[in-house]
Amino acid sequence: MDGPPGSKNLTTLLNDALNETVTITENGRRRKITKREAVIKQLVNKSASADARSLKILLDLMLNLEARARSSAAPAPAVGPGDEEVLAQLKARLEGAIRDAIATGK
Repeated sequence: MDGPPGSKNLTTLLNDALNETVTITENGRRRKITKREAVIKQLVNKSASADARSLKILLDLMLNLEARARSSAAPAPAVGPGDEEVLAQLKARLEGAIRDAIATGK
């Protein structure tokens, strides 16, 4: 059932909120980024510190994006051989960290 004319659906509301800008300080400099960018930065930073939940979320996101890229008829973004190697290393590191976190119960 649709809402009243002019009302926004959940996807539109979420996209609008994620596209809002926030000011961050990075390397001593202030700059504006979208909330979407800020969320990804926070997720990656927490994952890099071996936060198990963040690692799982990031890995799931990466796998989902890879699956969508494979199933999409549109060409995938240009990724060079060096980029593929870096992504493979990141994926392996994240998978290892998740296995370690599960093994230690953290």
